[in-house]
Amino acid sequence: MKKTVPLLLAVLSLCGCASTDTVGTAPDYGAYIERHQLEELDKITSFRFDDWRSLDDEHLIISTSFSKPYLITLRNRCVDLADSHAIGIDNRGSVLNAGFDAVYVVKRPGQKCFIETIHRLTREQADEIVRLR
Repeated sequence: MKKTVPLLLAVLSLCGCASTDTVGTAPDYGAYIERHQLEELDKITSFRFDDWRSLDDEHLIISTSFSKPYLITLRNRCVDLADSHAIGIDNRGSVLNAGFDAVYVVKRPGQKCFIETIHRLTREQADEIVRLR
């Protein structure tokens, strides 16, 4: 019996170490950008917001009226973005600028989530990125 307890403790501690898998880890959108050499833009001209899809609280895909998708990376976490049903875009005129313009969750209008980068996507890449979630 004295030998059974230490053996059992050793087995349980090994099982605890083995259960640290990577289920639930967030996709690495930066790695996707590099792997596919996505074109980074300073701005989107003739910008007319049409649709959007959230990826997490720091990334989203915005589509323009011409059904052109763009991967938007925010400067920092935008609370409730991933679960929001509506967003707004704070920009000037018909241009969306990285570094100056912002996205906000409609139910949190005082929270501005500034755009860090904009990357051009194809429709196929946009669908692929959404499936990474």
